[in-house]
Amino acid sequence: MQYTKSVLEEQLKIGEKLAVGWPWRLLLLTIIIFAILTAIYFGMIFGYKPYLNSQIKNLDKEIDVLNQAIDESQQKNLTDFYSQVINVKNLLDRHPTPSKVFEFLEKNTSDKIYYISLNLSLDEKDLKLEGSALDYGALAQQLELFNRAPETEKVFLQDSKLSEEKIRFSIRLIFKPELIR
Repeated sequence: MQYTKSVLEEQLKIGEKLAVGWPWRLLLLTIIIFAILTAIYFGMIFGYKPYLNSQIKNLDKEIDVLNQAIDESQQKNLTDFYSQVINVKNLLDRHPTPSKVFEFLEKNTSDKIYYISLNLSLDEKDLKLEGSALDYGALAQQLELFNRAPETEKVFLQDSKLSEEKIRFSIRLIFKPELIR
């Protein structure tokens, strides 16, 4: 019996044929990329590196000139002063800021209220105010303003009396810890 070859079998025996110039083009592209990368590398080594080294030397010379312009005692005084400034800044950053209390009072005081004295305790985070109001309605409005303020924890009216056609009062405010740190 005679064996006949199928079309598929004949195709497989022939194999894959590449275009004649394809491997050479790939090799040429690889050589070009390698040449470009080599040129960049040598350009960095022999061009850019000496440029950076010369810039470093120039800056070192400028620093030496500036160091010679200021004598050692002035340098020591400057570093001592800078150290003191940093220490004061650190101290102020950790220190409670009562200025926020004044901002609070400015924002939350009725125009019918006048303060006569102010006593702030940073440890207890409370404020004692003495002042005068035009009438009891103005005093009640002021107490309500303080009660509604998010910065206050408690508000106490310690004293109030009619004096010389004005209401004299004493208020104690206890602030939340966020206001005074």
